[in-house]
Amino acid sequence: MNKKLLALAVAAASVSTAASAATIYKDDTSTLNMGGRVEVRANFSDANKDQNANDNTYKDASRVRLNIEGIQKYNDDLSFYGFTEYELSDKATGGDDTDINTRYLFAGIQTTYGDLYYGHQDTSFTYLTNFTDVAENFSGSINEYSAATADRADNVLRYALSVDRLTVQAHIQGNSDADGAVASDNNGYGIIAAYKLTDALEIGAGWAAADGNANIIKGSNGNILTSDDTGKNQTYTAAVKYVNDGLWLAATYEGGKVSSTENDEDDFNAADAYAGYTFGDNNVNLTYNYYDTDTQKNLNMNNIGLEYARYFGDHATVYGAYMINLLSDSDAASDAQTDDQIQIGLRYAF
Repeated sequence: MNKKLLALAVAAASVSTAASAATIYKDDTSTLNMGGRVEVRANFSDANKDQNANDNTYKDASRVRLNIEGIQKYNDDLSFYGFTEYELSDKATGGDDTDINTRYLFAGIQTTYGDLYYGHQDTSFTYLTNFTDVAENFSGSINEYSAATADRADNVLRYALSVDRLTVQAHIQGNSDADGAVASDNNGYGIIAAYKLTDALEIGAGWAAADGNANIIKGSNGNILTSDDTGKNQTYTAAVKYVNDGLWLAATYEGGKVSSTENDEDDFNAADAYAGYTFGDNNVNLTYNYYDTDTQKNLNMNNIGLEYARYFGDHATVYGAYMINLLSDSDAASDAQTDDQIQIGLRYAF
């Protein structure tokens, strides 16, 4: 695997610091790393018009991420671990105010019998969904509608074990929220297993479920406008990944039930695919995202992404992507759901 493909793999890892993170303290037993990124991004789409009083198709999607990682080796069989990362971005209302989002805040132990972590972190499902969530922009979107499968959720207790070619992860969560999930205050669980058939080919499968206690919609001042009981969210998945000599091919399938309220529990089918090739300091990739429910049309998606990224050493990256929306008006809840998007960005990681 060449350097640039390795950088992509590190970026897609379920728990990792930036590839260029700096060690700010180290002794015989402890290491403290600090990293992050400054990323300026511009998005162009008719979907942005609803957010602009002047009917502008442009939206600034810039952000800053800062993370700190600490590891203390207690003995040959036990280490303590902690990681936190925050994301800062301009408020959607404009001005100089900043939104601060806690992406990670967890700690745990790493042992010869597996690792155990608790806090705001990835769920066990993230290991498999990271097979396809590799592109800079339009990939890895189908798992965000349930806290039990989301990339990041709070109040998660996760166990992870890797032995030779086998990886097993499991998690439980209580009163848990996640970005993008259709319900909040979730109680759930999940388990996955993955096996490397060869050094290049890995397959995996998983199951997750969550009871959403409330679908809470808040007003601009934070007050609760509505709060409804929700039904069950159940997801099963199968995933495959092939990575070899600059080529990255992966696909994920998901199915099950999703609900926003107690009365709209729907069957869903979803698929996510990534095909990328890294040559020299360049990466080109093609992505596909598909999600379909019977009645909850606001969740549906069907799009193809085309992307090019150029890497300058270990720190700077420029990229551009075009998302072609294939979702029909009859399968969408709003016009904005069917609009194409263009996104360009420059990232400096440290």
